[in-house]
Amino acid sequence: MFLPLRDALPTIRFPWVTIALILVNVLVYVVGLLPAETQVEGSTRTISRHDLWVAEYGSIPCELLGNCANQPGSVVIDGGLFDTTPRTVLAQVDQHAPALTLITSIFLHGGLLHLLFNMLFLWVYGNNVEDAMHRLGFLAFYVLAGLASGLAQALVVPNAGVPQVGASGAIAAVIGAYLVLYPRVRMWTMIIPPIPLLLWLPAWLVAGVWGITQFLATWQSVFAPTALDGGVAYMAHFAGFALGLATVGFLADRRNPAYDELYRSGRT
Repeated sequence: MFLPLRDALPTIRFPWVTIALILVNVLVYVVGLLPAETQVEGSTRTISRHDLWVAEYGSIPCELLGNCANQPGSVVIDGGLFDTTPRTVLAQVDQHAPALTLITSIFLHGGLLHLLFNMLFLWVYGNNVEDAMHRLGFLAFYVLAGLASGLAQALVVPNAGVPQVGASGAIAAVIGAYLVLYPRVRMWTMIIPPIPLLLWLPAWLVAGVWGITQFLATWQSVFAPTALDGGVAYMAHFAGFALGLATVGFLADRRNPAYDELYRSGRT
């Protein structure tokens, strides 16, 4: 596994949008730690706002595709890769249009590590991709990629009633865009397992291996779903990554001149 920690390409502009997205995600998670009261079968009980929001604002595949009713009762919340203990939350939540939950789910996360890893990837890749686009264009690219990847995941599991949350699909699109724009940039990367190593590796290797891994995991999750565990939305990852690869050429209107100076000239 390659874990990029930073890259060697300086930004031209201050990455306001990338930082704002990180702050919003962190703020939502922190506020979600506060307790909230909800009605359950006529009684009042206290749960975390996070669990309540996942039940209310998480994207549920069967709702998106019209295969189930909006269910205000028992909701199983699975944090995915970084939350190994799924929990059942009994809560009566307001009904929302499924399209709205596609948006809100992008800003919810299953657990602290889920949030931290996503925000690390968003920072490492996002600041330079933002540099290559108009700021509002980058924000639109991020949100629309999150919507498209969430819908792609729903199509794979159309009858699932577990809420999907996380910014991974949107961030995967940012990784794909970075790979197209700056494939030769060196990235300070931790290699794990078996023995953690820190090395400078080219972005085409770090991001490319990540994309191939998501493709293989998506293939396996579709054709051998019982072989994978952990509740990871691999199709959302792969769909976002592919979307970033395919669309960045139309959306990016500039490239960091430092990239041409450092890498096009043959320097490393």
